Amino acid sequence: MKFDLPSLTLSTVAAALLLALSSSMVRANPVEKALEVTGAKVNQPVSSAKQPFSNEFVSEARDNLNNFHWQMGGDHSLYYNLRMSEFLPTAIASPNDEYQALSRDINPKLGELRQMTSLGELTLDEYMVHPQFRTQGLILIHKGKVVYESYPGMKSTDRHIWASSAKTTVGLIVAMLAEENKVDHSKSITHYVPQLKKTVWDDVTVLDALNHTTGLDNEETLESILDPDSAVVRFFGAGFGSPREATGEVESWLDVAKDQNKINGESAGKRFRYASLNTTVLTLMIENIEGKPWVDVFEERVWSKMMARQPALFNLTPDGTALPVGLMSSTLEDMARFGLLFTPSWETSAVEPVVSNEMLNRIYNSGNQASYKGSSKYESAPSMFNDQAKYQSYQFDFVFSDGAIAKSGNLGQMLYIDPVKDFVGVVFSTNPYHSGFGEFKAAAYMRAASQMLSTP
Repeated sequence: MKFDLPSLTLSTVAAALLLALSSSMVRANPVEKALEVTGAKVNQPVSSAKQPFSNEFVSEARDNLNNFHWQMGGDHSLYYNLRMSEFLPTAIASPNDEYQALSRDINPKLGELRQMTSLGELTLDEYMVHPQFRTQGLILIHKGKVVYESYPGMKSTDRHIWASSAKTTVGLIVAMLAEENKVDHSKSITHYVPQLKKTVWDDVTVLDALNHTTGLDNEETLESILDPDSAVVRFFGAGFGSPREATGEVESWLDVAKDQNKINGESAGKRFRYASLNTTVLTLMIENIEGKPWVDVFEERVWSKMMARQPALFNLTPDGTALPVGLMSSTLEDMARFGLLFTPSWETSAVEPVVSNEMLNRIYNSGNQASYKGSSKYESAPSMFNDQAKYQSYQFDFVFSDGAIAKSGNLGQMLYIDPVKDFVGVVFSTNPYHSGFGEFKAAAYMRAASQMLSTP
């Protein structure tokens, strides 16, 4: 198993791979080479993941696992997304002793919702099974009841990677700590993470890290993703114990964090620049404040309150740092239960309240519209949602004027929550960003469904 480049690229890699494949840069970037490997391209339908894979397939997937091979979203990625705990150390957050299935009140009209795609106008039912979109499962919940569900590419009991949608778990825990006066998000992040004192992080506040406005040169862009010695590549390589390209030495992720640079002429708080390193620094902050590992904090505060069907799984770095930055797995319905914690119907998901109105208001009131406008997430919102998000906040990349909040994840994951309309939508996919794939409209169907259900 090799992790010689970043093994955890995020939703921003979509544009990166599309640009790389359509430009003259393709001759000099690793994408072309990665696509030559067996299992990197799409040959099997997502429905194949509902059945056991052959011994030969699994052996090849194990032998070929590396960063771009996974992120190619091909046949082997179907296996990785459902079985990451087979490859990386894994910590387990257990649910409440009491399990309660969500009630069903299926609304057939939701399957008839139509959205425009590059293939023309499709109903939600048509979108779900179309091979172009590689969707594995989608659930819509209104007022605590499942009103639509479909599993074309996984079993309902399968655990799937959340990708960057998992960052919302970190944002929630920080909101809890803020409400308990254990953290002041106006203070420097190094006040809580002394491991980074006397570095550029001294000038970064907790809120800057939460909202990806650090002013540091570690944004996940085409250039940084394809540069084997960029801060982005070094961070992810260190997280998996891979040697640095320039030196051949293995770095810790914290060593990489200490070796960051400021962007010339840009102070913290000015510009939304998406960087997963921020989330991992916040994870360390939480562990420092609480004096216990991330998985124990999350289990104690969140998952143990939930009447989930299965545990939540968090993969770990070689030094034991949990990766809620993106390597979290659960069933699709349990992901939806997490979303329900933010809604008036939380009682269908948990034995006690987890997300208070104060926490939710903190998320609503901590965004930064000026830094958001013109960012990659700002530019992607109209295509994904058929609407424009207003700002980012507390690790949610899309906050809408009507109160909906959302977080996407690489290869087609999405957590969409509308507390006002008492609605949650979640989707798992393995949708690559090459070879004609990459279009993602599940979020648009979610937003349309919430609006339809809230209309008298």
